[in-house]
Amino acid sequence: MQLDSQSVWVTQDAELFDYSDGPAVEGYLARALSRAGDLSSTSVELEKSIRDWPSEYHLSPKRSQLLRPFQFEQASSVLEVGCGCGAITRFLGETFDDVVAVEGSLTRARLARMRTRDMSHVSVVCAPFQELRFKSAFDIVFCIGVLEYAGRFVRAEDPFDTAVAFLAGALTPSGALVLAIENQFGLKYLASSPDDHTGVMFDGWEGYPGGENRVRTFGLGELRRLLEKHFATVEFSFPYPDYKTPSCVLTESFFRVARVAQLIGGCRERSDDQGRRSLFDERLALLELERNNILSFFANSFLVVASKSITSTVRSPHLGVKYATERVPRFRTVTRFERGGDGQIWVRKTPAGGGDSATLGALPLHSTEDRWVDGLSLFTILRERVQRVSLSLEEIFAPCRPWITKLRGLAAPEDGRLLIHGRFLDANWTNTYVSGDECRFIDLEWEWHGKISLNAVLIRNIHGLVVDTVTLRRIHPLLKRGSLQTVIVRVARSLGVRLRQRDFNEFLRLEADLAHLVFGKSRPWNIVVRHTALRAQWPFDVLRGFRNATRTVKRKLTSVVGRVVHLHDT
Repeated sequence: MQLDSQSVWVTQDAELFDYSDGPAVEGYLARALSRAGDLSSTSVELEKSIRDWPSEYHLSPKRSQLLRPFQFEQASSVLEVGCGCGAITRFLGETFDDVVAVEGSLTRARLARMRTRDMSHVSVVCAPFQELRFKSAFDIVFCIGVLEYAGRFVRAEDPFDTAVAFLAGALTPSGALVLAIENQFGLKYLASSPDDHTGVMFDGWEGYPGGENRVRTFGLGELRRLLEKHFATVEFSFPYPDYKTPSCVLTESFFRVARVAQLIGGCRERSDDQGRRSLFDERLALLELERNNILSFFANSFLVVASKSITSTVRSPHLGVKYATERVPRFRTVTRFERGGDGQIWVRKTPAGGGDSATLGALPLHSTEDRWVDGLSLFTILRERVQRVSLSLEEIFAPCRPWITKLRGLAAPEDGRLLIHGRFLDANWTNTYVSGDECRFIDLEWEWHGKISLNAVLIRNIHGLVVDTVTLRRIHPLLKRGSLQTVIVRVARSLGVRLRQRDFNEFLRLEADLAHLVFGKSRPWNIVVRHTALRAQWPFDVLRGFRNATRTVKRKLTSVVGRVVHLHDT
């Protein structure tokens, strides 16, 4: 084995694994990494270089969120099998003192070395991992998105079992394997997504009958049995929307003690999945799967810790962790779901950068701590009720009345309006739980710098619900007749509230200010877009389809531009 010109260890006469995202993608990644001053796993600089799905996969800070819930021993010796372009490798280098990363593609191994070029304790080896023999065993082996390819690079009657046996053999007697892979029976595949690897609809559900490229994933039961052949303990967690860009990671224990389907349904879909038309309402389907105790079987992907000893050295101290990283860096948060000493589940949210609060301009973000509510939020209840076409609007939105009553009790009249304190900005339907005539607010993380119009808050909630549900297969006809503003007025009237243009103007200003402070969006442009959407007479699904189409066009244009730049550079 020798060190090449780019500090990658290369074996002699090895048959390397021919896997690539294409020269345009890898050329773009090389330029982005070579220019970057901040190569960290949370690099905002690299995040700004994301232009399409491949660059998001390799540069997004979300990649490392898969492993952040765990508590690791820094002194552990670590092997990463199939390190790709180094996104996970970088996190491992930040976490451990001794890391060996193996990649079968020389181009990708060199990109991984570029991502870790300032880390002398990280060694990148280009070789087929199954042909390597190590002088000493490792405390932890990471295998993220690799096992599914074993049929292509392991020559054996059962390449997947052989690969797992190799991974187990590389560990110390108390060592652990951390493995991530898609679920063969993921709900998104049933809903409308093609297989992540073959691009064929329902390929995994049918058992990969083609089988030409020998790439395959596993269901929950088969994967558990495969790992239990070689490990003493096997513990599952479930990343959502999947392991590639997770916004939350929930343990199997959490699934057993709480109703988590609503939490899962709120996780943002992967960027390359945005715009797809689901065959059914996945959020409602999650609730039904949970009701039948089969939610984990349909998880989109798995994160597994398989240990050779009875007591695992790799554990998460939390039932689950959720990240909010779509915001500007200062307002990003981490939410931890923990079992308290009182036996209750507690939800604790803190700024990702540390501390109890963060402020930008006049908008503060506060840490929150709430008891877990094992029920459905007002938003989820309404989301189901808007599909009951036999009900009147008054009947559909009847559960909102305790919410309105409570906020009216907290409001004070001023200049012909009812105003509430800015600390109730987040008292929205997703954070409201109704029981009889009482309602409870949770997760009040935001505090607006001034008083807020109660009518503007009502518009904000109706707007969010209607836009979220407009593409459902079945929706009440009065919720899609006329412009979006007309529908909002109609719903408010069913609740006994008369809206004026002044209320909509306040809503537009509030949303534009929040979008600017929280997400860094242009305030004037946001007002123009939202005002146009409110007044447009097009059917809502056309409006939403247009928005998704523009996203698709933008991704394709940036991809084409990247290829042109690559050709120019070469």
